[in-house]
Amino acid sequence: MPQMQMLDLELLINSRYPFIAVTTDEEDRLQDMLRRLAVRLAIPFYVWTPVEGLIRPPLKELASPHDRQPLQALAQVAASREDGLYLFKDLHKFLGDPAVVRRLHDLAPVLSRGRRALILTACDLDLPPEIRSLSAMFKLELPSLEELKALVQDRVREFGARGTIRIDVSPADLERLARSLVGLTLFEAERAITRVVVEDMALTRSDCDRIIEIKKQVLEREGYLEFWPRTEGFAAVGGLRGLKKWLERRRRAFTDQARDFGLDPPKGLLLLGVQGCGKSLCAKAIAREWELPLLKLEPGRLYEKYIGESEKRLERALDLAARLAPVVLWIDEFEKGFAAVSQSESDAGLSKRIFGRLLAWLQDRPAPVFVVATCNDVLSLPPELMRKGRFDEIFFVDLPGPEDRSSIFAIHIHGRRRDPAAFDLPRLAASSEGFSGAEIEQAIVSALYAAFASGSDLTTDLIAHELECTRPLSVVRAEEIASLRFWASSRTVLAN
Repeated sequence: MPQMQMLDLELLINSRYPFIAVTTDEEDRLQDMLRRLAVRLAIPFYVWTPVEGLIRPPLKELASPHDRQPLQALAQVAASREDGLYLFKDLHKFLGDPAVVRRLHDLAPVLSRGRRALILTACDLDLPPEIRSLSAMFKLELPSLEELKALVQDRVREFGARGTIRIDVSPADLERLARSLVGLTLFEAERAITRVVVEDMALTRSDCDRIIEIKKQVLEREGYLEFWPRTEGFAAVGGLRGLKKWLERRRRAFTDQARDFGLDPPKGLLLLGVQGCGKSLCAKAIAREWELPLLKLEPGRLYEKYIGESEKRLERALDLAARLAPVVLWIDEFEKGFAAVSQSESDAGLSKRIFGRLLAWLQDRPAPVFVVATCNDVLSLPPELMRKGRFDEIFFVDLPGPEDRSSIFAIHIHGRRRDPAAFDLPRLAASSEGFSGAEIEQAIVSALYAAFASGSDLTTDLIAHELECTRPLSVVRAEEIASLRFWASSRTVLAN
């Protein structure tokens, strides 16, 4: 990846773009890359800041008080007759000045005469129209796995040389440590390694989990995605044998062995079904079973009243997911977040633009982000979402059958610190026809309250009584559920 990015930058320079706008959070890394590229092209390299002016690292040539003003610095560039790369830091903050924009516009023909380019950089660049048409946009990707491996190896050698830090990692552990750093900048990665070592003066395999926690803090600063703890695996999910089998076959799909075998990482699942039947629980279980971080995207958090901000929030959220990949990205109740797509005129087309960008990302995302989108009302989803390529498969999660209900009772009774063997599970399964997993759990909770109030313990009779007093959703909304099951019978894969 670093070599490819160097070649891409070199191509832009040789194509005689006068301006190259680089979006990145890693200013120092970009400067080092440009310095090495200048050496490779045998041309000088200059850096400008409002503090130091225009200098030639490490000699600091051309530095003068006048150079700190952007107009004077740009005049120096225009006066030069030699090829060169000019990295201007913080110049975007002066682009509201018409004189600076005019000077840049006039400078473009001068820079285009040779291998000369002015590079602007910021975390988020919004160029004036006069400059945008003359610029090449470039995004500096985050450090590759190879760069992070080199960083980990350098730190291990450094820590080992001190003699006061315990190093207990195998080559496989070093690989895992490097992978756990994927999604961080080089600065963040170096700080993360140093932090986990300083905490206990040791570097061990368990530090991977601490690094994941540090990555969680990165997400919390942004606020667009939630980092969910990986709690329970498929042992806590009753039934859904078809879905579990499908997922088990893809458990190792994110490994190097799978890639070498010729497999692409799986894209994700669209889980449709009756409310309360375990769709959200499945998303959490997948992350636990596959040992991947679990992120939750709330579409409602993306919407902002200011023009263009909602689209930027979506891009930022998707970039964050890619930074932390491989991950499981859970979009819960997908239809509610994009219910306005079909009536997009009411919000000036914002929902349609957001949804269209998300569809494009689902189709072409390069990062190994496994998306689990859950949905209760399939008829409200736009048909283009169903097209193959967005997701690997569309599963329908139906109401559990007798055997699955028995398993769900056992799971929740055991979760309440009781022995499932002491209960008549076949009777409870028969008494809960048409109940979802969530409704079964609630019946057990209600029975526990009744037992506690009466000074007794939980029994089969108490649970059966609560089931008799409950009207499940399959009865209350029988027509809707029957329609949903009929629709899914010939269009989806049965998860149960």
